[in-house]
Amino acid sequence: MSVSSLNDEFDRLVQDLLQTWHVPGLAIAVIDGASTFSKVSCHIRITALILTRYEGYGLASLPDVPVTPETVFFTASTTKSFTAASVSLLIDEAVSTEATEKIPPGFSWTSTISSVIPEDFALENEYATSRVTFEDALSNRSGFPDHLKSFKPKTTSLQDGIRSLRHLPLAAELRSQYLYSSYMFSAVSHAIESMTGQGLGEFMRERIWSPLNMTNTYWTPQEVKEAASRGITLAHGYAWNASTEAYTEEAIPNFPVVSGAGAIISNVLDYTKWLRCMMTQSGPISRAAHSALIEPHIYYTEQATNPFPAPHAYALGWRIDSYRGRRLIWHTGSWTGYGSTMMYLPDLQWGLVMMGNTTGTSNYVQTALYMHLLDELLETPVCERIDWSMKMLELRDRRRVDNGNALVRLYPELPCSVDAPLLSLEGYTGRYHHAGYGDMEFELRGNELVASRLLYEVAMVIRMVHVTGESWTAKLEVVNQDPRDHDIVRARFHVTDDGIAGQIGLDLEPALQGQMICFERVAP
Repeated sequence: MSVSSLNDEFDRLVQDLLQTWHVPGLAIAVIDGASTFSKVSCHIRITALILTRYEGYGLASLPDVPVTPETVFFTASTTKSFTAASVSLLIDEAVSTEATEKIPPGFSWTSTISSVIPEDFALENEYATSRVTFEDALSNRSGFPDHLKSFKPKTTSLQDGIRSLRHLPLAAELRSQYLYSSYMFSAVSHAIESMTGQGLGEFMRERIWSPLNMTNTYWTPQEVKEAASRGITLAHGYAWNASTEAYTEEAIPNFPVVSGAGAIISNVLDYTKWLRCMMTQSGPISRAAHSALIEPHIYYTEQATNPFPAPHAYALGWRIDSYRGRRLIWHTGSWTGYGSTMMYLPDLQWGLVMMGNTTGTSNYVQTALYMHLLDELLETPVCERIDWSMKMLELRDRRRVDNGNALVRLYPELPCSVDAPLLSLEGYTGRYHHAGYGDMEFELRGNELVASRLLYEVAMVIRMVHVTGESWTAKLEVVNQDPRDHDIVRARFHVTDDGIAGQIGLDLEPALQGQMICFERVAP
């Protein structure tokens, strides 16, 4: 791909996609061998062998702050590749003369996490606890599912978050199934901090970011706030409100438990330096570590948002796929108000980075764009190209239809004559608790039974609808999400012989295939 490939036609495609998906701003950098083309503002800069071209794609913050090359975004789960690389540095250190007392003798990818943080890391059973390795955790094959809706409030420390894992059910046997799990990367980050005596962000800055001259990469919102005095702008995250046809600004994410799973804040220019390190297999990562990081560890077939042909693979903090005979190494990230993508094709020394400022829809735009760029690069015949934006619109609309039919889907054998609940609505109010998921406090709002979980990472209101007897549906109304996209799940109250609602179960983790998360009543 040459500079001329990022032409007016490409610009129009970007603008059309931003409008279709309601994304305020987007930064794009394309790497081709020795050149980098970064499409974010209107000028060209040439330094040494690197040519960088910038063209404006929308706004970093409303109403009039444009995205620039230096604009930083939360990069979410692309952080995972850095966490895996950090482990590789400690493995290399363990076999060198520089090994420290805190790094266990013989520390390797197959060392168990519990051997490093035995007091803090425990899973549902002893078998899994004693056998989950760093390799397992970093390749999403631990058997531990995402449990996304259990992620803790910002007042919860990383250590306390990891200590709560013992209360969250496993969904598969160890190494038997691909189950994406941000918690496992956070557990690894806690282990790294235990071994190094440093915060993970501090370790990455010293051992990875500084050697790569990634000068505008940060770990916390506070660091970005301090960098604002030097002219660094953090893109604001937004959600589109279809009812008002206006953007709503999202709260800045700030949850310590996310840590090694998704904490990094950076820009496309710094991320091209990271991709170049990976593409060229250069320092500060060793050659042996480079090979280990991108070796597939588990294969899987199902992933609705992956546009590449199955089977898919996951290495250590990286996805591995192929397209038209070319190997792709990549990862995406999505967090409240932000979406990012990074990928490279090692055989062609070609790569890209994209960062946007909405949840989900930024990634849809990026999918359509990187598939367009790959088709251009690989000279896909026009008749074989797919309109990925249209496909994702169709996928979104099917999900919305499915939500509209949630009652039939969740309760296919619902009787014609339904049973009344055993208690009045007020009888179900009160605070319920789960040791892993935290509190669920139900109250009456008019004639509705509602619980608010607004302080958790996935901030939501849970709205209950009675079905029959003690069976209900729960609508999970994530803050600022389009109501048509709210998940609707099964729920069930348990009423004791004393006539008290003693427990509520909710189907909060899809990987558990119907096993509910049960909250016990702790207060009226």
